[in-house]
Amino acid sequence: MMARVLRIGAAALVMAGCASCTYKEIRPSIAQQESERTSAQQFGPASFEELAPGVWQHTAYLDVPGFGAVPSNGLIVVNGDTSLLVDTAWTNQQTEAIIEWSRAVLNKPIKAAVVTHAHQDKMGGVDALHAAGIDTFALALSNEIAPSKGLTPAKNAFSLNAGEWHSGAAASALAPLKIYYPGGGHTIDNITVGIAGTDIAFGGCLIKASSAKTLGNLAEADLDNYASSVRKFANAFPNATNIVMSHSQPEGREAIARSLKLAKEL
Repeated sequence: MMARVLRIGAAALVMAGCASCTYKEIRPSIAQQESERTSAQQFGPASFEELAPGVWQHTAYLDVPGFGAVPSNGLIVVNGDTSLLVDTAWTNQQTEAIIEWSRAVLNKPIKAAVVTHAHQDKMGGVDALHAAGIDTFALALSNEIAPSKGLTPAKNAFSLNAGEWHSGAAASALAPLKIYYPGGGHTIDNITVGIAGTDIAFGGCLIKASSAKTLGNLAEADLDNYASSVRKFANAFPNATNIVMSHSQPEGREAIARSLKLAKEL
C-alpha cells in the first residue's frame, strides 16, 4: 500500500504495542513513575488524572521484558450523565478498572468508546468494554487489522468525511469528540482525537514527548508519510495547547514540534 510501510513479524508483536520505547530503553518502576504524578488517583491497576473539567487521563502499565513498566494513556471525557472513553488499557482487567472507576467514583458510566489503532495498548481491553455493554468504535482499517494481532474488533467501523474527519453515526455517538485521521505514521491506521470546547488534543502514539530521542518503535510505521501526518494533526487542531500522548505525560505544542523534527529525519 505504501512503499515504506514496514511489516511486523510474530516475534515483534509485543514491541509493536510499546509505541514510545527505544531500543534497550528501561522504564522506571510503576511506583516511581506514579510518584511523579502527584495529582493522580489510583484505582486498582489504573490511575486517573484530571486534565481539564470533565476530562481525565487514564493510565495503566505493562511490564515489557527489556523495556520495564511501560505506561499507556487514554482519555475519559464526561458528556452529561455519562462519559466517553478514548482507548482501552493494555488488558481487560485494567480496562475493567477504568469502567468501574467511571461508574463508581466519577459517577459518569462509560457509554461509548473509540480506539485509536490496532495495538494492544489501545485495544487490549475491548472484550471488557463489550462485556459491560459499552458501544465501541474504530477506524474500519483498525477493525480489519485487529484479528491478526489477536485483538477483538470494535462493534462499529466509522466512515471518514473527505478521508480525514469522522462522520455518520459515529459523529453523534462520540460527540464532543472530534476524530481525525491524519494519514499513516506510527501505524497506517492511527487516528487522533480532539475535544470540542477544550484546548486538548490526543495524538496517541503518533506524537512523542519533547524530550524524545526517537519516534520509538517503527516496526509498522509509515515512514514516507509520518512527517506529513504530524503536520496534518497540528493543522487539524490549531488551538490545542494541551497535547496528550499514549506513552508520555501531556505537554504543549512542543511535543508536536519535536515529533515533526524526528519524522523529517527518517
